[in-house]
Amino acid sequence: MRLRWVWPWAALLLYPLPGYGQERVLTIDEALALAREQAASVVLAKGRIEEARARQAQAGRRFQENPALEVNGGLRRAEDEHFDFEAAVSQDLYSGSRRTARLAGTRAALERAEAELEDARRLLLRDVWTTFVRVVAAQERAAFLARSREAADALLSATERRYEAGEATALELNRARTAAAGARAGQGSAEAEGSATLAGLKALLGLDPGEAVEVRGPLPARPPVEVESLLAGLDRRPDLQALAAELREAEAEVLLGQALTRPEVGVRGGVAREEGAEIVTAGVVVTLPFHNRGEETLAVGQARADALRQALAASRRAAEMEVRGWHSALTRRLAAARELEQTALPALDDNESLALKSFEAGEINLGELLLIRREILETRLAYLDRLLDASLTRLELESAAGALR
Repeated sequence: MRLRWVWPWAALLLYPLPGYGQERVLTIDEALALAREQAASVVLAKGRIEEARARQAQAGRRFQENPALEVNGGLRRAEDEHFDFEAAVSQDLYSGSRRTARLAGTRAALERAEAELEDARRLLLRDVWTTFVRVVAAQERAAFLARSREAADALLSATERRYEAGEATALELNRARTAAAGARAGQGSAEAEGSATLAGLKALLGLDPGEAVEVRGPLPARPPVEVESLLAGLDRRPDLQALAAELREAEAEVLLGQALTRPEVGVRGGVAREEGAEIVTAGVVVTLPFHNRGEETLAVGQARADALRQALAASRRAAEMEVRGWHSALTRRLAAARELEQTALPALDDNESLALKSFEAGEINLGELLLIRREILETRLAYLDRLLDASLTRLELESAAGALR
């Protein structure tokens, strides 16, 4: 009985408060850090690096084939029957040219796997950053539309009072209701788009679907780097590095095919007993390239290398054109956003307050006030769209130049 009063307070302290301590505040840097480590494509690319390292370790061994043991024996029938036998062990030495070619191939394969990991990160970071920027833009759009909805609701309330007082017509009341309904629908649509985009971001980052996430960050609108500086670092783009590594892998295959045209040397040692005498033998085993002269390996390697040289050159040209195109687009889109920011935005707040005062003074009617408010909202949303376009274009430019890592 003495502890009965404790239970309500204990239950209150132990009960998990909804949302408390559970919401993750996500910035762009945190989102990119999560993407670099937790995404499925990155994990798979890391596994391929480990596979390439295992193959490289095997290729670096001096002995590639297991030793061969040969045992022969038989009963010699003569005046004095006795058992003769022979046992020998042979080991291929694996020539230095073949070992060098295989090491070069596995080294190039490892470099290709590492470049593919960086390319997977580049593409993932581009997707994460793009989705993050879209979430921020959707939140800004929803905030604009929320203020528009509040103004429309206030205008509707004022029009209803005027209508009841006989100072407004039924047409004006219906127009105010229509404007308020449109503002509420626009806000709801923007919030739904933001929720859907946020869900896509959580899926890219591998977050729990039920985890509450708040995204914070501005829309970046920085001027672009000089195009020549971007082109100077284009060879560091991971997909081009992967192609170059694959080309070196094909060239190593050509070297291996050339090494297969030369004889392979091994050693052999054995013991035998013949007619009661013990015999110890040692010798050299030479594998003659009669049936397999490496024609297939050489032909496949040469064909693959030729195709990869052409693909690398074409990809390099395409990447350069891509960088130049995105750079030009970014310059123009930043100019469009700057034009709205410097010319149109500074007058919007004054226009809205002046229009409301003119409406209250009877200088303009309800339709003119609604038209002015619509123009103001469309201008704000247009500026937001220009910022979003510039931000997405900058991301595409950095991704195309290989600067997004």
